[in-house]
Amino acid sequence: MWGQKLGRFIDQLLYRSYYRGNAVGDFIRQRVNPGAWLLLLGGGTSVFLGANLDESLTAILTLFILSLLFSSFVWAFLRRAKLSVVRVLPFSGAVGEILRYRVSVRNEGRGAVRGFYLSETGGDARPNQWEFVHLKEPGEVDRNFFDRFFKFYRWKWLVGRGGAWVRLGRSKPLDLEPGEERQIHLAVKPFRRGGIRFSDMRAELPDPFGFFQRCCPILNEEAEVLITPRRYRLPNLDLGGTSELKAGLDTSSTVRGEGGHFMGLREYREGDSLRCIHWKAWARTGQPIVKEFEELRFPRYGVVLDTNLKGTGPQMFEEAISVAASFVWAIEKDGSLMDLIFMREDPKVHTAGRGVARTNDLFEALARIEGIDEGDYECLGRLITQNANDLTACVVVLAGWCSKRRAFLERLRGSGLVLIVYAIGIGDAPEDALLYNVKWLRWDFIEEDLMTR
Repeated sequence: MWGQKLGRFIDQLLYRSYYRGNAVGDFIRQRVNPGAWLLLLGGGTSVFLGANLDESLTAILTLFILSLLFSSFVWAFLRRAKLSVVRVLPFSGAVGEILRYRVSVRNEGRGAVRGFYLSETGGDARPNQWEFVHLKEPGEVDRNFFDRFFKFYRWKWLVGRGGAWVRLGRSKPLDLEPGEERQIHLAVKPFRRGGIRFSDMRAELPDPFGFFQRCCPILNEEAEVLITPRRYRLPNLDLGGTSELKAGLDTSSTVRGEGGHFMGLREYREGDSLRCIHWKAWARTGQPIVKEFEELRFPRYGVVLDTNLKGTGPQMFEEAISVAASFVWAIEKDGSLMDLIFMREDPKVHTAGRGVARTNDLFEALARIEGIDEGDYECLGRLITQNANDLTACVVVLAGWCSKRRAFLERLRGSGLVLIVYAIGIGDAPEDALLYNVKWLRWDFIEEDLMTR
């Protein structure tokens, strides 16, 4: 008990130290350019070489370097700019794809601003405390005790993964007269799904020598872009099911159809809808007569996403979302009905295709979905089996493998539903997963395994 509390305290202390130290480092890197560090190194070397000489070339060089650095620092510190920007952003983007947008910048001050740059402040690359404590660097077990205890290399690995997005450079040098407005283009590259917010654009005001720069906040309105999950290439899909004509009383059904062509009349049967009664035929024959229609029905597929984080963590969950998004994209191109099924507090079902809703709604749901600490597989399985007759086939994407997930699959197979099951994990597939005909995807070779299994 005491050992666990002490371990949590040390982890919390290390996390706060690294978190604040990283913030200080970012602050300095944004304002001090590499040339300044090179001059500081040169000045230090000059002091070391000429320390015992009253008058020498190295002493003169040292004074020159220090004077140059001091002048550059004061120049950058005294620069000012009053600017405003308006972003014109696309509605959505995708993980790993460059997002370009237009920016209108205006000089709101009384004086001209020359030789400045515009840049977005990128997403925070620092991990949260849960990630720092639970996610381990690949190969961490092979490090010595000192490195494993202080977890510095783990922190470096987590920061190296990057934040939600990163800026791709900055604008060209700009000059603006008072009241002048110009339009420029910027680009960022998102690394994580969800809504990314643009709220911190800066004007970089360098000194004439380029050693230091002042980062001046700009008046801007916060904006958000929805980033959809990464999509992987898939082999040609054959999930079964074709369009078929079926006779029925009404053009509406649990399986979305098209057509509703009139086939003929027949006698009324118990349970027939009253709106299908042919009143003129009833009046002519004295017996209730109903209209019968022919309907074109389309296959309906389900994509089941495992949102359980227990025993897997956020990395596996994110890969599961990307795999599910890949199947949603592939099925959507076939023009079929699609149900996205996942677990939150209760099971959720989002339907799209054939005029019910846009497939973009499913991608938005996948972009905003969050994992849960422990999923209720029994409740989720009950929902799917109750609607098994409406589904042609079902793609199940599991974020790991355990006894509860195995029992969940047993229940689905017992309903007679056609299943294609994928599970994401580390290393080779467990034997019992192969017995259940699960397609195993190694988390670091997802696309390769999707194309070959």
